[in-house]
Amino acid sequence: MSALRCAAGAQGTLGKALTRAAGVPARVRTWFYSDATSAALAWLAAIALCAGVLAWFFVASPYGAPAAPVYAEF
Repeated sequence: MSALRCAAGAQGTLGKALTRAAGVPARVRTWFYSDATSAALAWLAAIALCAGVLAWFFVASPYGAPAAPVYAEF
């Protein structure tokens, strides 16, 4: 009987945590699109990350290289 009570208590705690966590994406979205300095830094970090991925793709990785002509192997 105590195991059932324990499981029900844990489920209730999980339910409360999930209810609190449900509003987190909306709060983050509100902050990210606000005029706060930290939000501007987050935008700057996101832009730097995207630019870094593009630079890696076109400069450091072989995936951005132009395709060699078919006859180059012969």
